[in-house]
Amino acid sequence: MSFNSGVHSMLTKKKGTMALLLILLLILMVRPVYGSQEHITEVVEANPPNTVLKEGPVVRTKKPVPAPEPLPPPVAKKKVALTFDDGPDLRYTPQLLEILRTEQVPATFFVLGEKVEWYPEMLKRIFTDGHLIANHSRTHVDFELLSNEEIIRLELDPTSRAVEKLTGYYPLIMRPPYGSLRVDSVQSLNAEGWKIVRWSLDTFDWDPSRNKPAQIIDRILRLHHPNAIVLMHCNNKSTVDVLPELIRTLRTLGYDFVTVTQLD
Repeated sequence: MSFNSGVHSMLTKKKGTMALLLILLLILMVRPVYGSQEHITEVVEANPPNTVLKEGPVVRTKKPVPAPEPLPPPVAKKKVALTFDDGPDLRYTPQLLEILRTEQVPATFFVLGEKVEWYPEMLKRIFTDGHLIANHSRTHVDFELLSNEEIIRLELDPTSRAVEKLTGYYPLIMRPPYGSLRVDSVQSLNAEGWKIVRWSLDTFDWDPSRNKPAQIIDRILRLHHPNAIVLMHCNNKSTVDVLPELIRTLRTLGYDFVTVTQLD
């Protein structure tokens, strides 16, 4: 082989090697770019930066779905308890019970022990109609005139025993006559397991100067409040006259009727 031929062969080999190296270099330079672009595309689609949105290529973005509006809290129904003292009797109590049955209203009856003994069938009807029976003493005496022992022995226990004899239920809920009770008597009765219930809204159905239906309804409209305990009586014509309108008025004001044990 001549010298020139050898040189030519070497140059040819070097050119081939350089071309191969150049191709490999181009491949190495191009692949990271493509890989980087693919990576950016995935990131941009997930959370596109501002520079890409403004200057970069068009990318697919998903419109954010707004969070659902929270549901409003449930509206608690207002409650009111109708209570009737001094029964049962044979004249007005049956009329009151019929109105309550027609209107599907439960009530609480604070009964007198001596009247339970006089009118046992009426007491049974109050009970079977689904109303709550509570204790209002035996003789309607002012409890401030009695000792704590006498209050239970002479007035409360005989009344609850009379109710129990007819219904199987011994009431431990009581309302003192006139709402009158000494502080020491309150403590004594609570210690013996009695629950004292007075009232928060007096209809004055017992007062001839204030017991016209319009007067009672006006008082209800002015003084009603959630968990009100409404005081009425079993032995007044005015109570019978006003009761249907009184129920409709309280319903219009948004009240549900419950017994005193169902108040909040």
